[in-house]
Amino acid sequence: MSNWNTKVSPVRYSAGKLARSVNITCSRYHCDAVGIRTTGEYSGLNRLLPSVALRVSVAFIGYVILMLSGENTAAQQLERRDTVAERYRPGLDADGVPLGGMRLYPDLGVELRSNDNVRANNQAKLSDTAMRILPEIRLESRTSRHRAEIGANGDITRYSDLETEDYEDYRFWGLGEKAIGDGLLRGEIRINNLHEDRTSPNDVRGNELTQFNQDSAFLSYTHRPGRLLLRLSGEFGNFDFDNTATSGGVVNNDDRDRDFMNLGVRGGLVLSPDYAIYAEIRSTETDYDQSLDRFGFSRSSDGTEIRLGALLDFTGQTAGEFYIGHLDLDFDDPRFGDVSLPSFGGEISWNVSRMTTLTFGASREVGGTTIIGAAGITSTRLAFGANHELLRNLVLSIDFEIGDDEFENVSRNDDVKEFELGGRYLMNRHLQLIFGYRYRDREISPITAGGRVFEIDEFFLRAVGQL
Repeated sequence: MSNWNTKVSPVRYSAGKLARSVNITCSRYHCDAVGIRTTGEYSGLNRLLPSVALRVSVAFIGYVILMLSGENTAAQQLERRDTVAERYRPGLDADGVPLGGMRLYPDLGVELRSNDNVRANNQAKLSDTAMRILPEIRLESRTSRHRAEIGANGDITRYSDLETEDYEDYRFWGLGEKAIGDGLLRGEIRINNLHEDRTSPNDVRGNELTQFNQDSAFLSYTHRPGRLLLRLSGEFGNFDFDNTATSGGVVNNDDRDRDFMNLGVRGGLVLSPDYAIYAEIRSTETDYDQSLDRFGFSRSSDGTEIRLGALLDFTGQTAGEFYIGHLDLDFDDPRFGDVSLPSFGGEISWNVSRMTTLTFGASREVGGTTIIGAAGITSTRLAFGANHELLRNLVLSIDFEIGDDEFENVSRNDDVKEFELGGRYLMNRHLQLIFGYRYRDREISPITAGGRVFEIDEFFLRAVGQL
């Protein structure tokens, strides 16, 4: 089934990186293909919805989901791209707990993780072992004409010695998809309470980690009259950072708080059941709460991006989306000037065989930063992933990513690398083990530009109980 059809499509899983995601939703490079977009700290998008409105909207979506659950959901499994990581395994995957016309999926993970450079600083390496508690609960309703889900998860991490690196992350979400005639309506709301990782170039080296809230709402409608493909989409959200205590005093992060808005109009043509092409124009706006940051710069911006792309789904063997385009950003501060550069992104999954899936991804985006004088960070990433089913209940994965962070308006360029090797062993439908190794690296040029060079090696072992 083609991914531009009005049938409801499932949320995509990433090729690997099993250890990092508590709630695995969609891969970094492919969210747009299924109509759900995520927003991270590196995103150049901005938001205009206040948090109170988002919370009211979550309650509303929850009500809609419960209304949708009145439909018969005997056929819980949606049509999906049958990759190795996503394949349904009877007797090994959780069945969930039936609740009327819906199903409840609770699980609890406990992980031990060893990190040889917890604070991401090669000049003062500190190693430690952490325990992570990873609860999650999801309530789902699925048929061939709709999908609805509400859920929550947490990541509670405690280090043996470095208590200042402890954190508690929480995520709440509601999403829904419903086919309406020849169209498909999708919506998603997320409320996140997260921390800024020590590997971020924006980390202020606080005595403790910087906490922040990230809320977002996404809505799209796709219509397919004949061979035409039309889509309207919009995303709104905000970042709200807590202050950070450092050895030199308290850093007021109110100048990082911002709203974002992202609107898109897509028009395309379905050339065959296997692929479609499209053109899209996107408008972005970022509005910082404070007109000037702590260094006297005005970081609000607006921009336009034009994309030409393709959607692929060759009988489930090769599927994905990719695009090329051009992005123009205009900052309020005249000292920053304008950013104008080629953009691209996408992800392609290829089922080499029934046992092996290869995934190729790429992205380029401009994100916010607190670096003095820098207008933003242009982040370019290339990624490769592979999953192999060694046994029916043992899936091995490998992921490799290289990238470049170019700091606009200042002389600094960072090379980043990431490698992960892991596996997932499904003991039975109630218990699975996830294990692996992860390597991260950042090099800065010129070295006098500031920032921290680091290399990090991590080993992890996680047990997950589920119903």
